[in-house]
Amino acid sequence: MQIDLLQKVRTDNPMVLNIANSVTQGDVANAISAIGASPLMTNYDQELKTLAQFANGICINIGTLDQRQNELSKSLLKLANDFNKPVVLDPVGIGAVPERLNFVEELFQAGKPTIIRGNAGEVASLVGASWSAKGIDSIDDGQSQSVDEIAKDCAKKFSCVTVVTGVTDTIATDTSIAHVYNGHKMFTTRVGTGDMLSSIIAVFAGVSDNDYFEAAKMASLVFSLSGELVMKESPNIGPSEFGGRLLDQLYNITVEDVKKWGKYDE
Repeated sequence: MQIDLLQKVRTDNPMVLNIANSVTQGDVANAISAIGASPLMTNYDQELKTLAQFANGICINIGTLDQRQNELSKSLLKLANDFNKPVVLDPVGIGAVPERLNFVEELFQAGKPTIIRGNAGEVASLVGASWSAKGIDSIDDGQSQSVDEIAKDCAKKFSCVTVVTGVTDTIATDTSIAHVYNGHKMFTTRVGTGDMLSSIIAVFAGVSDNDYFEAAKMASLVFSLSGELVMKESPNIGPSEFGGRLLDQLYNITVEDVKKWGKYDE
C-alpha cells in the first residue's frame, strides 16, 4: 500500500473535475477540498474541453440523470480518454433501475472508465451476475458469486480497476485483489458517502503516476478509516454530525494515522 500517496495529494493539490449527483454535490466538493485537492463541478458543455485538459482526475456520477447531463457525461468520458486523464465512474442505482444500466451501456460506447466504484449490486449488474438489490443498496443473501469474483470480472470486462464498497471494500484488477477492512455502518446511513469516495478515488488517481490500483486502494483506506475514527471518538453521534466530522477527519488524517490504524490486505 503506497501510504505516502496521502502526502502527495496534499503537496500536489490535484484538481478533480466532476459531473456530480445534484443531491450530494456540496458534500463531494467539500470532501475533495478537505482531503487536500481542488474540486471543480461543471454542467456547462462549452467549458468541458478546457476543464478536462486542466484536470488531474475526473469523476462521472450518474446519481441524478437527465438528457443534457447524459450527453455531458458521454462527452467528458471521451475527452478524458483523449487527454489520457484518469476517470472514475460511479454507476449509481444501476442494480435496481434498468434505465440507468441502459445509459451506462451507452456511456461505454463513448469511452471507457479507468476506475469503476459501486456497491455489489451495481457492479454485479455490469457483468450480468445475479445479485439481489433494494433501491440503490445491495443485499448479500448468499449469492452464487463472491464479491471478489464479481470485482475481478468487472475489471477484466472493462479493462479497469474496480472498487466494490461494503462492510469490506474490495479493490480489483483482472489479476490482483485487495481488501480494506476499516469503516463503520454509519456510512450506509449518511447519504452521499459513496459519491464522496468516488471523487476521492479520482483525487488519488490524479497523483498516482498511473498506478490506479494503488490509488483506489489508498483512497478507500483513507476514507473508510476516517469514518471509523470519527465513530470511535464519538460513538453516539447521528448521521448529520457524522457528515461534518467526517470532513474534519479527512482534513486532519495523517500518514501516521493510516500506518497505525489501517486494516487491509493486498
